[in-house]
Amino acid sequence: MTNGQGPMTHEIPYDRFFSLCEKAFARHGGIFDLPVAAGPYEYLRETFARDYPRGRVLDFGCGVKKPLQRVLALGDDRYHSCDSDPLGKFTYGSPEAIPDGALYEIVAANQVIEHLGFGEALHTAAQLARHVAPGGIFEIGVPNPDHPTRFLGNPTHLTAWTYGALCALLELGGLEPVYCARANKVPGPRWWERPLVNLMCRVFRMDWCDSVFAVGRRRT
Repeated sequence: MTNGQGPMTHEIPYDRFFSLCEKAFARHGGIFDLPVAAGPYEYLRETFARDYPRGRVLDFGCGVKKPLQRVLALGDDRYHSCDSDPLGKFTYGSPEAIPDGALYEIVAANQVIEHLGFGEALHTAAQLARHVAPGGIFEIGVPNPDHPTRFLGNPTHLTAWTYGALCALLELGGLEPVYCARANKVPGPRWWERPLVNLMCRVFRMDWCDSVFAVGRRRT
């Protein structure tokens, strides 16, 4: 990436990155126009069962508990993990350790790239995108930067990613963004609270959903 003052990650001009963000906003609208989904794990469970019942999964930043493996009920033969936590046992310790030619029908990165700097996240997403099989998908979920406290509530969060920026990441990896949504870990406002909550959100340009995620597909 370049900023007019020398080379940065991948020699991609900033205007290229932000033009892809604008493309996503033109296609999907603002944050309030995104559907409210059950969550990325539910989305992946349904998609896996419907489209990739015999597929393989690569889970980046999965942590010791590996929740996606439990959600999909997969054995280690079809579920591969990638993390550097010294307390866990993972298939790979970094994206660079994944063998060339290793392809997966689903690659997931949930609640992890916000812990990376901007340039490192670009590099990491590009590395992971290389391992998406033709017709497969790459799902990225992050704290919603439009939520008033979700991103700021963790001191290890380094980079705020809007859903449009996630779409830009996917496109830079050679994938076509096909789905964007927002989600909340707890039930949303009750029916009698919604008018006030919606008014406050629009006045202060914030969202009650605490997470956003985007999905890109590798063309066959």
